[in-house]
Amino acid sequence: MQVPDARVVVFTRARRFAPDFHRHILRGRVVGQTVRPGDRVLVYEVAETIPEGAVRVTRSTLLEFR
Repeated sequence: MQVPDARVVVFTRARRFAPDFHRHILRGRVVGQTVRPGDRVLVYEVAETIPEGAVRVTRSTLLEFR
């Protein structure tokens, strides 16, 4: 089964302390990776993906932080 490319991945803070520079580091870590809701990356958790489920993050994927 092939994993679709993500259009949008929404992240929420898994920890209260999440400096803005972590967002830049996160982008470098997730591009090319497969993520799904519930996965943790650094101090963030994947809250939602479009399309739903497991997706592959590309350079064109919109990463949202809530």
